[in-house]
Amino acid sequence: MNKALIILSIFFTSILFAQKEEGIELKKIEFIGNNTFSAAELSNVIISKESPSWIFKFLNKFTSIGKPPSYFDSLLIYSDISALKQYYLSHGFFKVKIKANYFITNNNNSASLIFKIDEGDRARFHSLTMKGLDVIPAEFQHNLFNMIKIDTNKFYEDDLVINYKNTVINFLRDNGYMLAVSDNPDIIVDTIKNIVDVQINFYPGKRYKISNVLTSRTGTGKDLVDDELLKEIVGIKPGQYYSNYNIQRGQIRLYRTELFTSSVINSIISDTVGNTVPIIISADIGMLHELSPELIVNNEDNTFNLGLGISFIKKNFFGDARKFRVSSSAAAQNVSELLNNFSFTDSTIFGYGDARISIEQPFLFGRPINTKLESYITAQKRKLEYNSLLYGAKLGFDFELPIHTYFNSLNTYINVERAEYTYKDKYLISLLTHYYQRYNFSQKDADSISRNLVYNVLGGELPTASTNAILGISLGANKTNDIFSPTRGYSISLLLEEANSIPYLFSKIINSEFTRPLYFKTLLTFTNYFPVYNSSMNSLGMKFKIGQIFTYRGDKSNIPLNQRFYAGGSNSVRGWNTRQLVPQQELMPIENINQISLEDLEAILEKGAPTGGFFLIEGSIETRNRLFGNIGSVMFIDYGNTWNDYKIAKLNEIALAGGVGLRYYSDFAPIRIDFGIKLYDPKDKRTLFSKKFFKDLLQFHIGIGEAF
Repeated sequence: MNKALIILSIFFTSILFAQKEEGIELKKIEFIGNNTFSAAELSNVIISKESPSWIFKFLNKFTSIGKPPSYFDSLLIYSDISALKQYYLSHGFFKVKIKANYFITNNNNSASLIFKIDEGDRARFHSLTMKGLDVIPAEFQHNLFNMIKIDTNKFYEDDLVINYKNTVINFLRDNGYMLAVSDNPDIIVDTIKNIVDVQINFYPGKRYKISNVLTSRTGTGKDLVDDELLKEIVGIKPGQYYSNYNIQRGQIRLYRTELFTSSVINSIISDTVGNTVPIIISADIGMLHELSPELIVNNEDNTFNLGLGISFIKKNFFGDARKFRVSSSAAAQNVSELLNNFSFTDSTIFGYGDARISIEQPFLFGRPINTKLESYITAQKRKLEYNSLLYGAKLGFDFELPIHTYFNSLNTYINVERAEYTYKDKYLISLLTHYYQRYNFSQKDADSISRNLVYNVLGGELPTASTNAILGISLGANKTNDIFSPTRGYSISLLLEEANSIPYLFSKIINSEFTRPLYFKTLLTFTNYFPVYNSSMNSLGMKFKIGQIFTYRGDKSNIPLNQRFYAGGSNSVRGWNTRQLVPQQELMPIENINQISLEDLEAILEKGAPTGGFFLIEGSIETRNRLFGNIGSVMFIDYGNTWNDYKIAKLNEIALAGGVGLRYYSDFAPIRIDFGIKLYDPKDKRTLFSKKFFKDLLQFHIGIGEAF
């Protein structure tokens, strides 16, 4: 009876104590002795949470951005210590010791929680033994041996052991061993030598082949898609060895067609016979026709535009999961005129019209190459400025790469576009006046020269036309641990483009003049994330980019501005604004005014922007560190510039910027703000102390996702 009373009194005392502390806000959580992991990383491990700042608590009252206050609960301390110990053990700290203390202010309105950590020595890998694989072919054993090699210089981590185990299981299931399983790894720790031996027992089971491919169709469009098409899209044939990878790839192919509201591929284990197993493709097929109207409201050209758009999609067009899409849209600045007289040729109507047609299919010549052909035409009228007509076509090929290839993506494309502009006289005079005033002409003289050039030389209006045809290929290898916020691994991308060889050859066939330049564009980007920090949430990142445009026929000054290289901006050299780092020498002479596009004309004459470069060097070094919770910081050094040729590039012309930034790691992607400072400006040799900080040195950028 006495024991029962003691237990009950302890129980009620703990409840009363917890209730008393319920309103005590946990203002601070501190970690002492955590030499390996940051406080931010350890804070994510424990249940207790530090109360947010007043601004987040204030925002939480009426928005979802903020956070409510966190309260101290002494009953969670034991669980927090256990979680921290488990976290340290999983990273090889088998001798870790953790204690906790807490302090409550005299007025009982806030508390501080302190964890004292003695990490001890960290154990390293010694050996990895895989048993049970002697029943699989010697070739497979050899492949697995090459894929999994223990590094005795690495510290032990549970995640590495799990990766080793999953690599073997995935390999087996991708090569016919459908039911391959394994025991939990046996971890043997030698605390004297501080080493770890790992042993994993595998059970491959039988090696299965596909006996049959079955289908199950449901949904409103089930009678419009036949079974053979489902089988063709998935691409798995009877007689092939079972492969989990092939099933996942078939699943992706099904979703990309947009034919199905849901689809799944399963093996029917209950119907296995000997060493064979059937699979079933279950698909719910929706409507194959979609008609979507659109109301267009925008502020293009700083003018209110109102219009309508409509698009039509025909799925499974002529079979083979082909998609046919037609869309059109039109918007006008003067809506009443458009309604009264629906004619784009009417001189009182200013706006744009656009029409597009495309065909997309998942196969080409029986191979899984996603192919898309799109043709478009866009007409635009800007009041007192110009009329334009752009039309062209793009053919793209997205190749599905085999398993275990180095490159993750391979895309090729052909893009042909013709742009025709007719500039109004007053608009040309205005642009040319701005241009000449930059060369110290007075307003009167600049206007007089411009009028003479427009009316006496150009004949009032200026029609321009240019055609560009680009052949491109893009290769990419992404070996990082996260697409949006990588901290480990590396990535490589290579872009190769050749322009205008097709129309040039065509002009030779029909014996016509061809004035556009022929050029070849290369751009290589390499990023690497070094594990200099013990925490996987922190990293030192490096980016290097280099590109060159080689002109092998014609004048490279006629290459469109949007095809050239630029540096500066939120994803480039962050001490400068977007596209601000360009060559000092303009290659677009004013006498070539009738050969350039609208974008080039406005950039050169009105905005005074030098043309882009033909050689690019750019790079960054950045350290990324979590501060607390979802808040992180960066420090960076950026460098780079563009030149008209690699032969004239100089080290003393490379711009240098440094700065800091903040990150909020949302569930979608990091939201960032960076403050860049011009440390060395090749166009302004004044010292830093002689420049105004906010006007001459500071540049800030806001963006989504990391800078690289």
